[in-house]
Amino acid sequence: MRKALFILLFGFIPGGPALADHPNEGTIPLEKLVEEALAQNQEIRAFNLRMEAANKDVSAARGAYFPEISIEGGPLKTKFNDEGNSGTAAYGKAEWNLYRGGLDNAAIGIKALEAELSKKQFNLAKSRVEREVARLYYEMLFLFEGAALKEKALQMNQEQMNLAKIKNRSGFTSSADVIEFELSEATIKSDLKRLVQEKAEKSRELSVLLGRSEPNSDLLVAGHLSKESLRTDGKKVLTNLERENQDLIEADIERQIAEKEKSIARSGFLPRLNFESRYGKIANEERVFSGKNNYSIFLRLNIPLFSGLSTKNDVGAAGARLVQKEAVYTQKALTARAEADNLVSQIDSILERLALEEKTLRRSEDYYKITLAEYRRGVKNSPDMVGAAERLLDAKIRNLEYRRDHHLAILKLRGLAGLGLQAN
Repeated sequence: MRKALFILLFGFIPGGPALADHPNEGTIPLEKLVEEALAQNQEIRAFNLRMEAANKDVSAARGAYFPEISIEGGPLKTKFNDEGNSGTAAYGKAEWNLYRGGLDNAAIGIKALEAELSKKQFNLAKSRVEREVARLYYEMLFLFEGAALKEKALQMNQEQMNLAKIKNRSGFTSSADVIEFELSEATIKSDLKRLVQEKAEKSRELSVLLGRSEPNSDLLVAGHLSKESLRTDGKKVLTNLERENQDLIEADIERQIAEKEKSIARSGFLPRLNFESRYGKIANEERVFSGKNNYSIFLRLNIPLFSGLSTKNDVGAAGARLVQKEAVYTQKALTARAEADNLVSQIDSILERLALEEKTLRRSEDYYKITLAEYRRGVKNSPDMVGAAERLLDAKIRNLEYRRDHHLAILKLRGLAGLGLQAN
């Protein structure tokens, strides 16, 4: 399997002759499409904004390490046992949570993990958009070249039908020969209309991916479905499968967050130490002290003794969630590896079938030439001619399909490893 990965999948595969002249070829290469998508795609923009927000959340969470300084005050009036007090308090206040059982550190750790995840999701979104652009590009190339083959087949069928009409007028064949070619023409035209419709649909889909405000149904991409695969370092794909697979990244971050949440739950068992100071016209709930500036400094220690078992249950629940997240990660790692092995086998199979199809294509071309020559001599009839033409067209279409499927399978494999089109 590894040999297939390094030799068959990620090197260059010798190319054959072009299957179609591709007369509808446009001027927009894949590189330009990717460049436009990375600059304008709204999904990438949304992930970038999410990343910026997550980074600000980390900075906000770190504020728990610093003291809070404020000014408090206001009028106060009380009466207890006919003794009244009134006045206006105004003082500065500083509060500092020196230790809360590791709660602040764990909470900041969670925000940092969320920021790390948002950054990875941003980079993965860019790679995913690159691959989606490439997928549509290869699918459109197939439709363009397939349409060119159909158009060429129409031309060949018309030439053969003209020959059948000449033979019919000369009395060598019946009108059934002409009808045979007319039926073939109708089938090819129907297939061609379907390809045109699919081209328009793929074009609109690509326009949306490029971030264009108006979907374009007539995007004309440049290129051919060659047998040259995407350049990829097999070792890096396998390494990235463990490190950059999106499902594994998210599962791993969720696992680490579950660990932090368990630490937060455990902090309920630990003591807390807070510092508080006030200076100015200080007041309590009963009175405002004299007009002189006073101060108070208080170092408060809190040791939890009993919480109705809520803290114990919180720790137990957090521990169970952590075990569940670890199981999810393990399962997703196994699934990703199995998907990678399946894709390796799939690409190997595609290449083997493509090699067989190219042999079939050469034989179909020879069979078509022989049949055409014999039809002109009157040895073969119209069904033989139509059958030979259909066999040749089908062989060319299948050859294109396997080339397209090869590119798409490579993209899927890179997607499992979180890779875009460029070497990572």
